[in-house]
Amino acid sequence: MDSSGKFPVVIAGAGFSGLALAAQLLERGDAVVLVGCAKNFGRGTAYGDAWREHLLNVPADRMGLRADAPAAFADWLDLQGDERRRFRPRLEFGDYLAHELDALAARHGNQLRCIEAGIATITRGADARWQVTLDSGETLQSDRLVLALGAANTASAATNDAIIRQPWARGALSNIGADAPVLILGTGLTMIDMVLALQSQGHRGAITAISRRGRLPLLHPEPPLPPTPPSPTLLAALEAGDLRAALREFRTLVREGAASATLADGLRPLIPQLWRGWSLQSRKRFLRHLRPWWDSVRHRVPREVFATLDRLREEGRLQIRAGHLIGHENGVARIRWRGDRDDAVVPAAAVIDATGLDGDRDRYAAHPALATLIVDGHLRIDALGLGLDCDGNGDIPGVDGLHLIGFLRRGECWESTAVPELRAQAAALAGRLAAY
Repeated sequence: MDSSGKFPVVIAGAGFSGLALAAQLLERGDAVVLVGCAKNFGRGTAYGDAWREHLLNVPADRMGLRADAPAAFADWLDLQGDERRRFRPRLEFGDYLAHELDALAARHGNQLRCIEAGIATITRGADARWQVTLDSGETLQSDRLVLALGAANTASAATNDAIIRQPWARGALSNIGADAPVLILGTGLTMIDMVLALQSQGHRGAITAISRRGRLPLLHPEPPLPPTPPSPTLLAALEAGDLRAALREFRTLVREGAASATLADGLRPLIPQLWRGWSLQSRKRFLRHLRPWWDSVRHRVPREVFATLDRLREEGRLQIRAGHLIGHENGVARIRWRGDRDDAVVPAAAVIDATGLDGDRDRYAAHPALATLIVDGHLRIDALGLGLDCDGNGDIPGVDGLHLIGFLRRGECWESTAVPELRAQAAALAGRLAAY
């Protein structure tokens, strides 16, 4: 407790979201305790476990830690001219975040405490304060607790001997032989990262990537183009939750000359508001039928990354198709290609799950920072299994002093993983916490 009688804000999670929030709180005069595992402290999995070949999918001049200084990363690198709009390595961005953490510690002295430890459990005491017990045995107290846990993944919820369920874990791909045929489940950004990682470690074998529709992410326009505002017809259809009409209008706009990428960018600021207005059934329809299409348009890749995929496909080393896995044993996968009635047999010495974590409720219930909070009724998994129930501010209705930021808010606002959205969440939440 400080001289004003306030406990520091405890932030559980020391990746981008936790660091962005800590920076905002410190600048408002609040004391902060930032808790996270020693591995990748301040960087998070996304920017700590990446390979050198993994690039950001946002230009450098839009990746600053703070919403009021989006170009700070490009400034830190001293990039000039067109280089500021290039896509830099994710590990390089992790170095920038580590630098920002060091700068915060130097500037704010004893107002910031960084604890490199895992969380054993979180409970609420009789005095209504949150008790965060660390695996070191230390217990932290606060009346303001923020969960910034990213995907809240756990080894116990994601391990499978037959399929690599945690492809980002250090050494996850190390046992795959150079000539071994590999099957990747998913054809989005994580699949691309896995292909690049395999190439980096000298893999020469065939790679087959499958998803329900076999869609790849689109290219980023070069040079970057300004967002295209949605037409009144498109906006009206989305506000009504009429997804079929919205898709029809989107395609009409593209036929008339609009770029898919710029239309998606024009919709991006409106997504949380639109998502909140949809019924649960509309959200389910979107996830089932339109999400693969939206992801390919919204989450795009740099041209140099696409060039690697094209080269591998031309060499016959990479195949991307629509289908789903029926079974896998003894180095062979049975796949049902989209439109076929019979199963096909594909060699697969290794299978990598790159489909993401949507709907995997077990990982929340198994996570030590969440398990007791869920059992005690302070938290609930949202109806779609995307994250945890919260209101439009990331606060937990009826539970004082417990807040969410980042990935765990996806059930409430959907777009809650990219740097621009996370920066805005951090600024808004810091303002509310500082007013406690």
